[in-house]
Amino acid sequence: MTTTDTKAETDTEAPGGLDDIDAELAMAVVASPWARVVARARRGGWFSVLSVVLGLVFAILVIYPLVRVLIQAFFGDGTFDFSIASEVLNYPGLGQMLLNTVILVASSMVLALFFGALFAWLMERTDARIGRLAALMPMLPMLMPAIAGAIGWVFLLAPQAGFINAIIRAVLDFFGVHLTSGPLDIYSWTGLIALYTAYQIPFAFLMITTGLRNSDASMEEASRISGASLRHTLMRITIPVLRPSLGAAALYMVWFGFSFYSVPVVLGTQMNVKVLPVEIVRLLTFTYPSNTKVAVGLSIFLIIAIGTAWYFQGRILRSNRHSSIGGKGQRNSITRLGKWRRPAQALLVLYFALTFVFPLIAQILVALNGYWTTAIKWSALDITRLWSGITANSQASSAFGTSTLLALIGATIGMTVAAIFALYLREHRSRISRVLDGVIKLPAALSAIVIGLGFVLAFAGPPFNLGNTLVILLLCYLVLFLPQATIAADAAAAQVDRQLSEASWVSGAGNARTFARINIPLMIPGLVAGWGLLFVWMTGELNASVMLAGTQTPVVGYYILQTFQFGGFATLASLALGLTVLNIVVLSIAHFIEKRTTARGI
Repeated sequence: MTTTDTKAETDTEAPGGLDDIDAELAMAVVASPWARVVARARRGGWFSVLSVVLGLVFAILVIYPLVRVLIQAFFGDGTFDFSIASEVLNYPGLGQMLLNTVILVASSMVLALFFGALFAWLMERTDARIGRLAALMPMLPMLMPAIAGAIGWVFLLAPQAGFINAIIRAVLDFFGVHLTSGPLDIYSWTGLIALYTAYQIPFAFLMITTGLRNSDASMEEASRISGASLRHTLMRITIPVLRPSLGAAALYMVWFGFSFYSVPVVLGTQMNVKVLPVEIVRLLTFTYPSNTKVAVGLSIFLIIAIGTAWYFQGRILRSNRHSSIGGKGQRNSITRLGKWRRPAQALLVLYFALTFVFPLIAQILVALNGYWTTAIKWSALDITRLWSGITANSQASSAFGTSTLLALIGATIGMTVAAIFALYLREHRSRISRVLDGVIKLPAALSAIVIGLGFVLAFAGPPFNLGNTLVILLLCYLVLFLPQATIAADAAAAQVDRQLSEASWVSGAGNARTFARINIPLMIPGLVAGWGLLFVWMTGELNASVMLAGTQTPVVGYYILQTFQFGGFATLASLALGLTVLNIVVLSIAHFIEKRTTARGI
């Protein structure tokens, strides 16, 4: 046998023969699906088969509900019917509702971009950083469910019974100014926009921080050395370089804002300010009989809004000519703020207090007191009420247990599947891999309200009959959060040198064994960090859960909303505190495991 023949035989039998595997998949027109699976398995490609099968399952979970939404909109009675257009366009108050939604999303997006970029710049480019805690401050509001945070601010700034208003009135009364309510009011446009902004800042902070870390700070330093002012450097150097990150943050905030349910249902309902997500959920869930047709029609506006955001983000990325990624010589340039350093640090602490500490204190007071009142009897506060508010209420404890179980299972499955997809997409450059990548990212282009509505139409009734079950909630959570999971998995996979996989293949290991013995152990730090974030997001999910949860499957977010509407303030405060503590513990454990495995080089 010649050397050439030996090489050819080796290439054919190598477990990592990825080109041959993709070639077999491309023979779909001439081979049966089962024959392709068997052929791939025999050639050591079970890992690739698993990746493609999981991709097909995920595609069905994404596309089928979306198709059901469109069918319900235009083929509700089995024939094409465009009358939904007239019903939706003639819907009472449609114009004002759309205007309200756009104003809230647009104004909060601009404010969140400004403050998120400011906080990211202070953390990455200045001496205002307050140790390691400062980088976590903008992220802490995510530990508390948005519905709990919104209710926390109702406890603080309700016109009559708000704790902060009571303190202000007491101070004014000391100076001879007597007020019976206020002076601040959370039930206002200012309150709505402020809370929308507070929950969008973390997304902007994360993405802009990543952009700053990847950009070469030497250009900013050169600009300052050449005599340019700080403002000129920011406008001409920093912001143009960050354009992709700003575009990505804006897109995500549009997606989040047009799906945001927690804040507008708590505040907007009291103000009689209608917004699109709340109205869709009301028509589908809280109206009898449910007006599914109009709810579906209104959801099309969400699809159009998010699709438009995707289009403009694409234009921003294509037109960007200012990107600069530093190499090994990259280093951060620290700007000395001088007399502005302390005010900048104070701003960070103030944001932390307003978005996390103050609502948390309000919930603690309500829970310890047993009810919501400004006339607190400090001697009667009972610390045992913090936990008894959950344990003494069977529905509350059931909701807490359900959300925890869903988050544990969902985060574990989500990160495992994301890791499989990340490695498959890294090793393959075929048409199938490109389609799979697009399917994985598709939910990020859809509103969570639309996805929840699609799951109700597709799986709640016949033939699946998954309504009011844990299965439908788990599947919906996986669809909603797998795009975010793949971000963490992609980052973890990028840190594993491909030569390690190739060495494993050459030694005779297949793709599956390489995945289990080489890739997963090395990816553990990044996967654990992603798992912690998925857990937090799933425990507090409400946008889709409000349509999918039921009496048999209560979840924390939905139960907190119901309890607030019926006045069970002490129970909801205990539940919110319990979930916040759980999230902090889980993230702390995940952070410890991440650091431990990184330090040991696993």
